[in-house]
Amino acid sequence: MSSAGLSSGSAPPVPSFSIVIETANLATADPRRLTASLDSLARQDPSPAQAREVILLDAGEAPRELLNSLRVRYPWLSLRGIAAGTDYGDQKALAVSLGSGEIIVFADSDCHYEPGCLASFLETFRARPDVQVLAGETAVAISGPFTLAMALVFFFPRFSCQSEIAPARGFYGNNVAFRRDVFPICPFPSGLPIYRGQNVIYSRMLRRAGVSLWREPRARSVHSPPEGVWAAIRRFFLTGRDTPRLARLMPTAADAPFEGDYEPYDFPGGRVRKVLKRVRDIGRQQPLRLLLLPLAVPIAVSCVASFFAGVAAERLRPSVEAGKLRQQRTGRGGVLPENARPDAGCDGRTRSPDENRSAAAAAGAGESAG
Repeated sequence: MSSAGLSSGSAPPVPSFSIVIETANLATADPRRLTASLDSLARQDPSPAQAREVILLDAGEAPRELLNSLRVRYPWLSLRGIAAGTDYGDQKALAVSLGSGEIIVFADSDCHYEPGCLASFLETFRARPDVQVLAGETAVAISGPFTLAMALVFFFPRFSCQSEIAPARGFYGNNVAFRRDVFPICPFPSGLPIYRGQNVIYSRMLRRAGVSLWREPRARSVHSPPEGVWAAIRRFFLTGRDTPRLARLMPTAADAPFEGDYEPYDFPGGRVRKVLKRVRDIGRQQPLRLLLLPLAVPIAVSCVASFFAGVAAERLRPSVEAGKLRQQRTGRGGVLPENARPDAGCDGRTRSPDENRSAAAAAGAGESAG
């Protein structure tokens, strides 16, 4: 899909766009994955050179020599220094105030974006003025027993292989696009006491604010797996620890409808049914990979066991942060820091862009001071 095709005929013009890329994942991933990510973005049509800005957040995870070489290689890339150690969720929160395009695209430093990903987002936003949030699809490529195990139990399901947009209940922060005017209405939360899952909280906040989420199946990205078995076991433990925290921060609404047959999380029937669906999808799309199951299953089981160990550890010994959060009830059964509560910008009052930028800057300063 070419940029010329996007702007042909009497259709409305392609909306302007900005791309913001986090680097927090490089704390646990090979820095060379950033080069691969930018290479895949460079091959998009329209080119990132046509963006209002392409911003790489620099919190110190990427080697300086690598960043300097990338700036030479990609003149359209801008580096934005932020406080060292700013975590993944807070980098996403900062991103919303940095782009000036009508569309803000979140990308990750350890993802590869398939051709047509960016064009699919922009085409849908142009054709559907009612769409405010578009979630792309993300999967792990299967190359051996370890990656098969991750395809079975890691965050990301298999690609749906569909072509039409459909309602969604959530998104992944590595492959999603927003209309910029969503953020003054409902700011992205920062300062949450979780390792990952900020996207889960924000999805629930958006729903409560009346903002619909849609899935664009043609916008596809491939996420790198954890760097080895031990890194995966640690990641699953942290994810398990986050699970009770997410429930305390903002439980799923009891009346939340299940929309569509492809969901980032909360797949009906629980985790076992989710894994079985992934097995069926792999069998349909890459049947020979299932020959690796005898080697993959022990890895998958170890990761799942680590996940439940994290859940148990958190429930037996709630964190200090979670204890503090209990004092900040939202009145709807959940708990959130003041700057992430649904009534802080998600109550229908439209904040000005300056207010939103100030809030994001304050969040960044708080992280620096911490």
